[in-house]
Amino acid sequence: MEFFIKLKNLDRRWVFLCVAASVVLPMLLKFDFPVFPGKSVTNLFKFVETLPEGTRCFLSFDYDPASEPELGPSAIAILAHMFRRNIKPLCGANWPLGGEMAESALDTAAKIYTSTYDEMKAAGKLAPGCKPKLVKGEDYVNLGYKPGAVIHVKALVADFMGPYPADRDGNSTKEMAVFKSPDGHKFEIKDVGIIVSFTAGTGGIEAFINVAGDHKRPMAAGCTSVNIPRFITYLQTGQLVGMTGGLPGAAEYETLIEYMGKGREGMAPQSIAHLIIMLFIIVGNIAYIAEQRIAKKNKA
Repeated sequence: MEFFIKLKNLDRRWVFLCVAASVVLPMLLKFDFPVFPGKSVTNLFKFVETLPEGTRCFLSFDYDPASEPELGPSAIAILAHMFRRNIKPLCGANWPLGGEMAESALDTAAKIYTSTYDEMKAAGKLAPGCKPKLVKGEDYVNLGYKPGAVIHVKALVADFMGPYPADRDGNSTKEMAVFKSPDGHKFEIKDVGIIVSFTAGTGGIEAFINVAGDHKRPMAAGCTSVNIPRFITYLQTGQLVGMTGGLPGAAEYETLIEYMGKGREGMAPQSIAHLIIMLFIIVGNIAYIAEQRIAKKNKA
């Protein structure tokens, strides 16, 4: 018991050092913990798999750099999956820096697609219409940030192209191939296969859920870990077809698309750090109990 009491009085700098080591060492040694995709992530993956080639999907980047470590890997994994299925992402944002987050995710996902193209094609894991190089404005587009949240979503329902006369770079969207329809009709919200919002707070997926009766499109979310309990309700009611929650959700999606990204890379450091913290909590409680027992004996 005295051993645990001594640990209780351990200099806290040793605790910080142990936690730091539990994060740094797995990263340096490149530990790869097994990841088992859950139902919500698998459902989203399967839904994307069933979308026909050429389907346009609206991805809303509703986060900023503070949440990028959690939401960026999910966005990249889903974008890479869409590229491999020859599905065309239309990226927008309800957050001011969302356009920059979308540009970064698109760039990384495009590089993943290009670098693994030959391997995936040889394995028969690409849609028939996939090509070696992706073209902006034809295979995807970054429409950038628009203010208004729910008001903006309502505008998209009324006239999708209205809020987006140009993309994030100022290029006119009027003649972009990504918005062309075989029968020549003007692109509308009904042409969107699924709406996915990568949500860090207000103005994210809930902006789309609030007007779901108007757009009537399937929806999914990528959210930070702290928001998972809040959004689970939408999964239970069927308002979301799937969801990736935090870094673990990203790791699960990366596993499904057979890619070792930041999500899977982060599982070992995160898991070991959590175990170390739990160990210190257990030791601290044992030391507290031991201290109380010794105090009672001394009184007796």
